[in-house]
Amino acid sequence: MNARVYWVLVLVVFFVQVFVLNNLSVTPLVAPMVYILPLLLLPIESPQWKVLLAGLITGVVVDLTMGTIGLNTMITLPVAMARRPLLYALGGLSPMSNESGVPSVKRMGIHFHRYIISVVIIHSILFYFAEWLSFDNFGTLMLRILCSTLCSLLLDYIIIMLFIKRLSA
Repeated sequence: MNARVYWVLVLVVFFVQVFVLNNLSVTPLVAPMVYILPLLLLPIESPQWKVLLAGLITGVVVDLTMGTIGLNTMITLPVAMARRPLLYALGGLSPMSNESGVPSVKRMGIHFHRYIISVVIIHSILFYFAEWLSFDNFGTLMLRILCSTLCSLLLDYIIIMLFIKRLSA
């Protein structure tokens, strides 16, 4: 993995999240979150402690910039913890294989899409349930999860298309 390109990805994703998406208010139903993308694109062989540390730092930085006092950290850590099992369960990889490198369509085939979509859905569900803290207006909550997830996935795939070839090199 090209470390310089990865740090550019991290900076671009945080810039887009903090300065564009957090200030964009088209409708209350759509609040895309792309800040977990660098966690998903860490190399497959990354040790779990590094993934958790990256998740902690990601959550804290986003919380500090959004003023959400721990909400993003509380959701990013379980996503970071579940990354490896989801990568193996949905990514078509085996824990016994010596698979390495950045998760990508080239490396994982169609399983890459299942992995990305599943993690973004899990993140959105956890985030919006934690933010909502109620089952009042359950329909509105589900609609917000659906709209935000679809928008997040669209933006994630745009960013992936821009960076994946450079990351895999």
